[in-house]
Amino acid sequence: MRNKKSINRYPFIILGIIYFILLIITFYKSKDRKRHVVLLLNYAGFAYIFEYFVVALFDGYVYKPNFFKQKKVDSIFGAVWSQFFYVPVAALFITVFGLGWKMKLLFSTLFLLIERIFIKIGVYKNKWWKTSYTFLLILLSFFLNDKWNQQLIKRNPFYLFISFTNTIQVTWMNILYIFALFKKVRYGIPPFLSWKEHFKIAPLNVFLISLLTAWWIKDDSVMAKLKSLLVMIVADFILRKNKMLKVKRITYLPIIYFLNIKSASILRKLVYGDVNSRIEDSVSNTR
Repeated sequence: MRNKKSINRYPFIILGIIYFILLIITFYKSKDRKRHVVLLLNYAGFAYIFEYFVVALFDGYVYKPNFFKQKKVDSIFGAVWSQFFYVPVAALFITVFGLGWKMKLLFSTLFLLIERIFIKIGVYKNKWWKTSYTFLLILLSFFLNDKWNQQLIKRNPFYLFISFTNTIQVTWMNILYIFALFKKVRYGIPPFLSWKEHFKIAPLNVFLISLLTAWWIKDDSVMAKLKSLLVMIVADFILRKNKMLKVKRITYLPIIYFLNIKSASILRKLVYGDVNSRIEDSVSNTR
C-alpha cells in the first residue's frame, strides 16, 4: 500500500519536469520576459479563482498525489501543480510562440487525455465535474490568454489592474499555503478550524484584500503601503477575535504582511514598469 501511494506522485513529478522544460524554452524564446511573467501569473490567478469555486466550495473533483497525509491538503497540492504550473505554462507557451487554433486544440486534447489517464490510475477523481468541461474551458482559456496578452501590449489600464490583482493574490496564496502547510497559520470556522474550512476562508480573504492592495500600491507610495498593511492587520484582528484565524506565533503575521507588501511592490514594477516608462506610455497615448 505504501509503494502504491508513493507511485501516485510520479505522474505529477514527470509532468512537472516536462512543463518546467517547456517553461525554460518559452522564456528563452520570449522577447518580453517581464510581460510574460505577468501573463503567466495572471493566468494562474484566474485558475486559482476557478479552483476556489469548483474545488474548495463545491468539491467538483479530487487530486490524490499522496504527498501529504491530510486528504484536503494533498488534493489542494495537486490542484496547485495543475492550476499554477501545468496549464498556465502551456498557455504561455502557446501565446509566446504564436501558435494557432490547431495547436490550442492539440494541447487541450492532451490535457483531456492526461485527466483520463489520471482517473484510470487513481491519482484523480471527478465528482460532479466532467472531463469535457476541462477540455472546453482550457481551449477557451488559450484563446483568452492571447487576447489578454494583446491588451497588455496596448497597456490597457483595466487589464493591467486585473493582472496586478491576480499576480498579488496568487503570490499571497502561495505564501499563505506554505505557512499553513507547516502549521503556522490556519483559517476556518470555529470550533473546528479544519483544512476544508481553511481553503474556503483563506482564499476569499486574500482575494478581497488583494483588490485593495492592487488599487493602492499601483501608485507605489509609502501611504499606499501603509493602507495595505493596515487593512491586513484589521482583517486578521477581526478574524482572530472571532476565532476564525489561528496563529502558532503572532510574529508570523508581520512576516506574512512584509512578504505580501514587498512582493506587491516588485510585481507592480513588472506590471506597470518604472515611473519613466509610465510617463512615456501616457505621452504616446495622448498623441
